[in-house]
Order: sequence, then C-alpha cells, then structure tokens
Amino acid sequence: MLATKKAPRNGAKATILMIVMMALILGYFFYLRNKGAKANSSAAMEENVQQEMTTVQEMIARAPYKEYPATPVQVLKYYNEISACFYNEEYSNEELEGLAHLAQGLYDTELIANQTWDAYISNLKNDIQTFHDGNITVYKSEVTPATDVEYFTHNGYECAKLYCMYTLKSGTVYQSSREVYIMRKDGDGHWKIYGFQLVDQIDN
Repeated sequence: MLATKKAPRNGAKATILMIVMMALILGYFFYLRNKGAKANSSAAMEENVQQEMTTVQEMIARAPYKEYPATPVQVLKYYNEISACFYNEEYSNEELEGLAHLAQGLYDTELIANQTWDAYISNLKNDIQTFHDGNITVYKSEVTPATDVEYFTHNGYECAKLYCMYTLKSGTVYQSSREVYIMRKDGDGHWKIYGFQLVDQIDN
C-alpha cells in the first residue's frame, strides 16, 4: 500500500522536473535566437551606414586615424585626393570646412599665415564655383616619381621640389597643366606644402 501511494508522487515530481527542464531549454533557445537576430540587425545597420557614407564623409571620418604621409610624394597625393573632393564631389558647407581643415593640415605655417581662415574659405568657394560653372572636374593627377624629387636646404630647412600633372575635364574637352610644389620639413619631421605655382599649361 505504501509503495502504491509513493509511485504517483514520484511520477508527478518527474513530470514537473521534465516540464521545468523543457522550459529552460526552450527559453535558452529563444534567447540565443533573439541574440543572433539582434547581432545580425546591428551588423546590417552598421553596414548600411557605411554604404551610405559619401566619399567626402569617408575622407573626413578616416582622417583622425590616418598617419601623416611620410614623404613629399605621399603628401602631395593625399593633397590631391582632398582637392579632387573639392571639385568633383557634393557636400554640405560643414563638410567643405572639414575638407579645408584637412588641406590646411598639409600646409606650412607660413603658407597658412598668408591669409585668414575666412579669406581662405572664401577664395576656395570661388574656385570651386568657377569649376562648377564650367562643368570642370579633376580627371586625374600624376605626381613626380619619388626618384625625381629634388631635395635641398634653404634657410636651415630641409626642402623638396616636385611636380604634378593635372588633367581637367569639361564635357569632352581635356586640358592638362603642370604645377611645381615646394615643401619643407617642420619640427616634427613632417613635410609641409610651402608653396606651389603653375608651370605650364598644355591643351589636349
């Protein structure tokens, strides 16, 4: 009699234990599924944000993590990337100023001192408007090979002289011009753009 009374209680305990275990297993399953869904959703959102960034936004966003270019050629190539954004891309006024700060970050302090920030921005906007009015874009730029850079000393500063050939496009018309750049090394060992000017213009 005692044995027959205990059997149902043991069976009930076993049933309850199985239900609890199933609930835990199902709960953990749904937790993992929801966690994976959230992770995938976050990754998708991050990917969409990255895909939606413009060339200018990417340029500005990566700047704080970019090491300063090590050679005059690399400095000029980076400067040309920024310049191409000025004339070829669309951006807000705030983004224009962000690009302008990047460009000035490559200038020698004496070059920066030649004009105020407001004058620099005003002249830059005028140049950009001239390009837009003429439907002109920077088609390509070719910097002097590293082996052709001329190094010299001036007033105690290490300096470098190099050239860049720019090709501009307006509709089906292409025009090339060559500019010479002078750079000098600052106290941190960084090559800075000290000055530049047009050397010659070539009609294609």
